[in-house]
Amino acid sequence: MDRGTRLRNVTRVGVLGLWLVFGVLLTGALAQSAQVHPLSEILTSGPEYLDLKADSVVVHIETKIPVVCAAVFGTTTAYGALATDTAMGGSGQISHHPLLSGLKPETTYQLRLQGVGADGTLYVSDNYSFTTPKAPPAPPKPPGSNVALLSLGARVVAVSSNYGGGAMDSSFGGNNAIDGNPATQWSSNGDGDKAWIEIDLGKPYTLTAVGMHTRTMGTSAQIQSFEVVTDTGQTLGPFSLPDAAAAYDFPVSVTAQTLRFNVLSSSGGNTGAADIEVYAK
Repeated sequence: MDRGTRLRNVTRVGVLGLWLVFGVLLTGALAQSAQVHPLSEILTSGPEYLDLKADSVVVHIETKIPVVCAAVFGTTTAYGALATDTAMGGSGQISHHPLLSGLKPETTYQLRLQGVGADGTLYVSDNYSFTTPKAPPAPPKPPGSNVALLSLGARVVAVSSNYGGGAMDSSFGGNNAIDGNPATQWSSNGDGDKAWIEIDLGKPYTLTAVGMHTRTMGTSAQIQSFEVVTDTGQTLGPFSLPDAAAAYDFPVSVTAQTLRFNVLSSSGGNTGAADIEVYAK
């Protein structure tokens, strides 16, 4: 073997050795940065199923250290749906309340919880399961039809805030209160009793009732009472909401185009509405 061939072989071995060393270091770094631990290591309580309804539930857990928490759920352990805690605000916390929505009544769901700590450790729970109750009978609706719908030309003029500073059409923006879908929600950004939302119906209507389906996070974010102020300066209410299970409607007799819904009392936090209804003949 001549001198040139020996040099080329030594070079190949050297390069191969460098790649092997790099591969070992990279594999070790990846393994170190992707630590997976059981959630039970940091779990202090839960899961607790708060406000379990036919179509939604708030899952409550407490952890020893702040983590960014998420829940995956579905009718099988393939899951398929994801929920996070809207109170998280982009940082970890020790009290977690992800809202699971869009559920079907009398159905068993599979659930797994996971969280990421500040050091990059991923904590994963065992699989849990829960069963939704039977859907309650729908209460009778007021006379007329709901005119507070985006599809009919209603629009949200302004809000006290949208969660995370989002636009009206964001995940928790004001438009969710008048889209006719209780699975989507308007959430304020921690406004509590100071939350409000103003809706323009597009033209004056003779109203027969106003209603609201409050959102909830189990121990917070639930509206207990509200009032409505019309564009003519009339104040309607106060109206009390017994729970967050459904929309509750209250008879009124007034002509108005613009309505401002003001929260009067609540359990605090990211108050808001799953649905707002305005009935007119």
